[in-house]
Amino acid sequence: MSSVHRAPHRALAGPILGLVLGLLLATLGPLAPARADVSRQSARQASGVSILCTGYVGCRDRGYSNSGYQAANDQMYWLMYSGHNCTNYAAYRMVQSGLPNSRPWSGGGNAEYWGIYMKSITDDVPAVGAVAWWRENASPAGSAGHVAYVEQVISSNEIIVSQDSWGGDFSWARITRGGGSWPSGFVHFNDVKLENVAKPDVTGVTKVGGALSASPGSWTPQGSNTTYTYQWKAGADPIEGATGPSLTLAQEQQGKRISVKVTAARPGYPTSSVVSDKTSYVEPGVISSLTAPTVSGEATVDHELVASGGTWKPAPAELTYQWYADGQLLEGVTQSTYTPGPAQVGLPISVTVTATKPGYDPVSATSLATAAVQKATFTVRDPATLGGTPRLGDVLTLDPGTWSPGVADTTVVWLRDGVPIEGALGTSYTLTTDDLGHHVSASLTLTRAGYEDLVQTVRPSGLVKTVPTMVLRSSRPGTGRLAVHVALGAAGVPVVAGVVRIVARGHLLAELTLDRYGRAARVLRGLPAGLTNVRFSYLGSDTVVGTTLRKTVTIK
Repeated sequence: MSSVHRAPHRALAGPILGLVLGLLLATLGPLAPARADVSRQSARQASGVSILCTGYVGCRDRGYSNSGYQAANDQMYWLMYSGHNCTNYAAYRMVQSGLPNSRPWSGGGNAEYWGIYMKSITDDVPAVGAVAWWRENASPAGSAGHVAYVEQVISSNEIIVSQDSWGGDFSWARITRGGGSWPSGFVHFNDVKLENVAKPDVTGVTKVGGALSASPGSWTPQGSNTTYTYQWKAGADPIEGATGPSLTLAQEQQGKRISVKVTAARPGYPTSSVVSDKTSYVEPGVISSLTAPTVSGEATVDHELVASGGTWKPAPAELTYQWYADGQLLEGVTQSTYTPGPAQVGLPISVTVTATKPGYDPVSATSLATAAVQKATFTVRDPATLGGTPRLGDVLTLDPGTWSPGVADTTVVWLRDGVPIEGALGTSYTLTTDDLGHHVSASLTLTRAGYEDLVQTVRPSGLVKTVPTMVLRSSRPGTGRLAVHVALGAAGVPVVAGVVRIVARGHLLAELTLDRYGRAARVLRGLPAGLTNVRFSYLGSDTVVGTTLRKTVTIK
């Protein structure tokens, strides 16, 4: 390669023009003299360029670095002229990034050649650490072109560069596309990459249902406009849809180790990814009982009890039930409802609810016990009734009526004045002489296991009596007179006792008391002559019903 020499260039008048020369002047390569063929008019017309600072000191005071070039600019890099020179500064930055201090192509070193000789790595995509390149006479460069170092990529249409210039000074500038001064291309020798310096950290509970959170880790160079995307993995497999900074573990992840791949992106940098360390193996989740199950309903035989499932977190896929009586398991009673039977009378009832969910260990919770189960009671729909007349020899019949529940054992006992009649147990009873003068009733008892006995006592309308027979004889012993003889007899009684009233034409003629033989006689006097309708009425007793006999007689 030929020796390097400095070529003459046109001096640009005025201090303002010197600020713009950072974009307008080209460097000299080792094989051909560099040219800075830029007119005053083209310098003034450079648009889309904003100078941010000028000079090593001026830029440093405003917070813009020269990356050590101020101390190193007396050296040649890639055989470019030292000092204020765009190509030497760009080459310095490439060497500083880790490339060897040897020009990576054979040929001229002028800025105009960089993108031509290195066309395989030159495109229109700005990137931090790339070399911005202007071909010859591409505004604002002159005939020798220009190069600068890309410091920031604001967007695909806006960049910030640092640069030095032949015959000018070091500077930083903001350049926008569309302003007429956008680079001809970007040479990607050794772009700055986003490097992870601390892996993402995964924290949380490694159980099904647990939540994991990932930090993005630490990256260099730092920048507030860095964005991060996430992809969670179970073992080596990506978890579909798990692309956020947090993950709720599902049953499918049980038994696997979890990691997260974090991809960092920033305008002007190639994306970069790193995978976190794996977690411990995901264990089955834990279902928590928030409120215990409860039992509602009346703790009574044949009355339904209903269990609530309680509340759980997370919500279970299935609830199963097991009922207990006084703490003892009720075999096969595994529904959400239970109806106690006679065997549970006097025992408290409880229920245990077990929550299950795929990926979670089952968990159970038990309700408070009910009060002791009570016996149930019958409900009478139609009361029992007696049929028949309380007369000696008649049959009384008991209609038991209806009740709920309809299945029950029945017992009938016949009573005489409330005292059971020996042997009288059926639904019918024939009245005997022993019943005369007494009240006969029936007692119906309903019995059923687990129920309180129900007793109904049904009474007839009155005392049991016998029906008498009256015999009447009369004669006319004289004018206005009537002799009567009355005799009464009745089955079941030895003598009919009581009173017989004699009434004619609405007037009480006599009141005869029966003697010890059930007879009575009387001569009635002062009766008007003619036909007379006479009524003889036996008033009855506790054992004999009353009776009436009518007779028409002729009075002289």
